[in-house]
Amino acid sequence: MKSIKDILVVSDLDNTLLTAEKGIPEYNLEMIKKFQELGGNFTVATGRTIESVSRYLDQMELSTPAITYNGGIIYDYKNRIFLLKETLPENAKLALDIIREKFPDVGCEIMCDNNRLYMIRENAYTFKHVDDEKLSYVCSDLENVKNNWIKVLFADRNSRLLELQEFCRTLPFDDIEFVMSNTIYFEMLPKGTTKGTALRKLCDMLNIDIADTVAVGDYYNDIELLKTAGLSVCVDNAPQEIKNICHAVVPKCTDGGVGHLLAQIIKSGTT
Repeated sequence: MKSIKDILVVSDLDNTLLTAEKGIPEYNLEMIKKFQELGGNFTVATGRTIESVSRYLDQMELSTPAITYNGGIIYDYKNRIFLLKETLPENAKLALDIIREKFPDVGCEIMCDNNRLYMIRENAYTFKHVDDEKLSYVCSDLENVKNNWIKVLFADRNSRLLELQEFCRTLPFDDIEFVMSNTIYFEMLPKGTTKGTALRKLCDMLNIDIADTVAVGDYYNDIELLKTAGLSVCVDNAPQEIKNICHAVVPKCTDGGVGHLLAQIIKSGTT
């Protein structure tokens, strides 16, 4: 049996640990603190940027580095260093040109390895994204984005992004990954870049057995994370397809589901 000190709990952010509108439920903050005081390890795995995650670190401590950009970057906030940085291949620009021509109305952002967000095409959904996450950005033409790309985010109504998702399945780019990260966000990532892959790499860095990890999420970009972790959990607001692959379901995000999970781990003393 493992003790709490051997366990790493990794939580998705949006609609799992917090909501953009209401922030982090107080019960989640209370139990994160208690779990870590008992020696447990806690961090996040999110599609958000380094800048966006940092806005919550005055409320909660991350005892291990965080998985950001949907697995594209592992960042150590304590020491302010990158432990992993995956970048899109050169032909991502060609893929984006094709997509922009076919879907000229869909909002588009490029996130680069200089920690900068470039707004390539604005719409109401990109405005919501940067406003919800309080992100700084630069409006730019595609030709002026010179840094290495970590990921591309497309933003629009769900029905339009489902059309985009189907179109992307027909594109001949084997070194690019596409994933729906929210009902209104769809992303382009380097092939093989997932939260699950990043979790394995983080465990190798920290010498933690993957069997001693607990992952909690709510959406399709959490699937690989949930399949990779030793124990998979989702909040009750997750789609049924996500619930079907999880070992357990906890209360919904706004009811402090992550806090309930941590309380169960503390009570049992093991996973």
